[in-house]
Amino acid sequence: MRRRATAAVFLLLAAFAAALLVRAVTVPDPGRRAEAAFAEAIAHGRTDRLHDAAEAWRDTLAASPTDAFAWTGLAWAEALRGAPDPYVARLMERGRRLAPHVPALAEARARWGAWRDRRPPAAPGP
Repeated sequence: MRRRATAAVFLLLAAFAAALLVRAVTVPDPGRRAEAAFAEAIAHGRTDRLHDAAEAWRDTLAASPTDAFAWTGLAWAEALRGAPDPYVARLMERGRRLAPHVPALAEARARWGAWRDRRPPAAPGP
C-alpha cells in the first residue's frame, strides 16, 4: 500500500513537472512579449504595440516586482505613449534603485533624459 502511494505521488509530480515544462516552452513569458511588442512599435512605427508592451511589462512586474529591466521598459513604453514626465521619472527611479550598477539601464535612463529634454513643449490646453 505504501509503495503504491509513493508511486502515485511520484507520477503526479512527474505530470505536474511535464505540464510546467510544456507551459514554459509554448507560452512566452511577459518580458519577452513586451520586448517584442516594443521592438515592433519602434521599428515599424506601430504605436498600438506600445500599449501591448506596457501591459506585458505590467504582467512581468506582477510576477516579479524587483525586475529593474521591467521597470525601465515600462517607463519607456509609458513615455512613448505620452505619460506625464513625473510618472515616467518615478518608474525610471524604481528601476535605478533596484539595479544602479547595470550599464544598459543607466544608458536607457540617460537616453530618456536626453529625449525628454529634446521634446517640443506640450500644446496649451483649451
